Amino acid sequence: MIPTILRRRLTLGGLAVAALVAIGASTSQGADPFVAGGPSARHVELPTAGADAAKARGRAVMAALGVAGVRETVERLDDRFDHRTYDEVTSFDSRGRPVAISRLDLDGSVGMAVALGWHPVGGGAVDGPGAAARATAAARAAGLAPRGDPEVHASAGAGGWVVSWPRFVGDVLVRGDGLRILLFADGGFHGLTRTERPLADVPVRILDRDEALGLAERALATRAGSRAGDLSVAAVELAWLAPNGRANGTMLDAPDGTLRLAWVVRFEATGPLADTVRSVEVWLDAGAGHSLGGDVVE
Repeated sequence: MIPTILRRRLTLGGLAVAALVAIGASTSQGADPFVAGGPSARHVELPTAGADAAKARGRAVMAALGVAGVRETVERLDDRFDHRTYDEVTSFDSRGRPVAISRLDLDGSVGMAVALGWHPVGGGAVDGPGAAARATAAARAAGLAPRGDPEVHASAGAGGWVVSWPRFVGDVLVRGDGLRILLFADGGFHGLTRTERPLADVPVRILDRDEALGLAERALATRAGSRAGDLSVAAVELAWLAPNGRANGTMLDAPDGTLRLAWVVRFEATGPLADTVRSVEVWLDAGAGHSLGGDVVE
């Protein structure tokens, strides 16, 4: 991967060829959706009893992860971009410095946790299997139950580890969902994120691969015009993903909150187009075949 490559969701616009993935899909938004350029989260009233429970839970979670605080504050936030409401707990040390932040779903389960500030070296660096074991222990300490063998990667430039358990439904990847834990080089806890978004019903009939490819190629020819010849098929696969297009051809300010089963058709750029675009993805509803949006890698 070339470091200077920028990966943008199509909601940010930018390329004329990106119009091919803006055919759109029927998606629903709440009464007060996220608007680009505005704040993504707003404060929600939190009763005293709920605040006390969230602070106690946040303190217990961070202590289990090895980060001790002596005082907590909490805010309940409605995140309109991510379509979720959570309690954000900030932990402080005895000198009043913030040492950790945790985000708790309203049932108390951990959605995010991060240790702040400088991390003292606690010993020698751990290896990949050691990182996997430490991350598994951290997940369990936070009340989570990872299944199967994780993916383990050295953290780019930071000297630590990234350990993740992607979410699958059957053998189909749920894009962006799963559990991800960051460790310092010595295996100390750095951060955690857990994402598990709601899924739409599986279509009664799923288009076969060739049908999906034909639809994507026709969309490409219509939208990209003469540039279509510079895009060749690289992959056709099923995935659960968040639609980012509307039925009228415009783009959503935020991805839809419910994931849909989609055929993802990726085209790699060649020729002159490759100077500005690496690939284009077309997302098609796996049942009906209409567009759910797409993605561009520049």
